[in-house]
Formats: sequence, structure tokens, C-alpha cells
Amino acid sequence: MTKRTSPSTTYSSTWGPVWEGAALLAHLKTGAGCVGLEIQPMLARTAQARADWLGLTRMRFLQGDAAELVRFITTGTVFFLYCPFGGARLERFLDGLEDVARARPIRICCVDMAPLDSPWLAPVASTSSRVSIYRSTFQS
Repeated sequence: MTKRTSPSTTYSSTWGPVWEGAALLAHLKTGAGCVGLEIQPMLARTAQARADWLGLTRMRFLQGDAAELVRFITTGTVFFLYCPFGGARLERFLDGLEDVARARPIRICCVDMAPLDSPWLAPVASTSSRVSIYRSTFQS
């Protein structure tokens, strides 16, 4: 991932506390800005406090439902989704993300989720049995 990623990459994520580390690692390895969306207020505050304590000015953690906030994520290029993100919420999220994918190529990384079924997404080989990766196909 670090070979194809640059500081202009912006990671947008939805995760629990375990995957907060994914954003931290992506930021530290690449310099990319990271925005984390967490539906649980306490987890969002804790993650932001940790980023502030570490002095990571290009990391932000916001509280809210990603399915509702996706229309405001206009700069994301890599989106990291973590279970239990599914059903109608996932459909709303992907519908909102489609406009971003039409504007520029994006990647979606999913952990412990059912396969994504969207005509504008194509699977990408992954080296992990728990992580599925997809790329947008509009710019192919």
C-alpha cells in the first residue's frame, strides 16, 4: 500500500477502536491525511484525543453515521470500512460514495464484511483473508 500512496492521498474510514490503528499506520507510513468517522461518540472523542496527544495534525476523527456523512467526504481516495457496516446503511454509503468515484479513482478496503456488490466496483487482489479491496471502475 505504501508504494502507491502519497501525502496527497486522503484516507476516510469507519471503524471501531481496533481499526483506529489502521489510520495511524497509514498516516505515519505515507503522510496521508486521515479522516475517521465513528458512530459511537466516546470512541470518536478517544481517537481524536489520541491523535491530538501525538500531535498528528492531518488526522481527524468525527462522530457520526458514515452513511449520512458520506456526501461531505469529497476528498477521500481510500475508504476503510469495518464490520458491522452493512445492510441499508452500507447501500446508502455506497450510493453517496459513487459521486466521489465518478470524480476520481478510489479504493475501498473492507474488514470482516460480506463482498460488496456494486457495478462500479471491481475486486483487487488482497494479501489478507480478512481484508477485501475494491477499486472504482469509472476511470478505467
